[in-house]
Amino acid sequence: MPRPQSSTAEREAPSRPRLGAVAIIPARLQSTRLPEKALQDLGGAPLVVRVLERARTIAALHEVWVATDSERIAGAVRAAGGRVILTAAEHATGLDRVADAAGRLASANGGSPDDVIVNIQGDEPFVSARGLEHLVRLFERPEVRMATLGAPFRDLSQVAEPGRVKVVLDRESRALYFSRAPIPTGYGPDLAPLLHVGVYAYRRATLGALAALPPAPPERAERLEQLRALWNGIPIHVAVGDYESIGIDTPEDLARARKLWEERRSAP
Repeated sequence: MPRPQSSTAEREAPSRPRLGAVAIIPARLQSTRLPEKALQDLGGAPLVVRVLERARTIAALHEVWVATDSERIAGAVRAAGGRVILTAAEHATGLDRVADAAGRLASANGGSPDDVIVNIQGDEPFVSARGLEHLVRLFERPEVRMATLGAPFRDLSQVAEPGRVKVVLDRESRALYFSRAPIPTGYGPDLAPLLHVGVYAYRRATLGALAALPPAPPERAERLEQLRALWNGIPIHVAVGDYESIGIDTPEDLARARKLWEERRSAP
């Protein structure tokens, strides 16, 4: 398989973190393809609780919050011992909800514009712990304002699937573009397709500025909110490693996740 496109500096990093971050898990009750997704059962607990449990195991995250406008989700999280931020109901994207929650935390607890906020999607119970630690480590460099994860494709036949978002990087491992289309068009040993793993981290000030901007034309065309950052000149650094995860968007995804959960629980 061709090697993933990335610089040596941002290749897979040692797992011991030196910098802490606040994780915020956005979760809404209504979802089009999988009704009440956040509360769907996964191994005896709601999906959002499984994501919370996963995030709690990651040493680089010194606080973990769930951001929601649903009292039912809030109740499930509190019952599991988690912390909840109740946000406004009208948010169109997870980015907006995370920015709302981060603002409320800053108002209540203070903090610096340089604080690192990690946005973990509420449907990612298998998110890579090593990937999240690597992601936070990037912010030891003061020039990093926003970052995400990338992974080599395990199966290159998946490159054409619109649901598998692709990212192309520059030589400093900053994103040039994200697309649902198979990019780059031609590739070889030095330019391989790279899967985008939809976990984000931001400086607090960058998150607030980004959420205040209107949707960008490529964002609307591709239905990818991270393109808002690139359109407005905000660089996105990409931590690359074997960080592929399993998101849950459909009943079929949920069935696969339940099977994987049982396999991992029964493994010796």
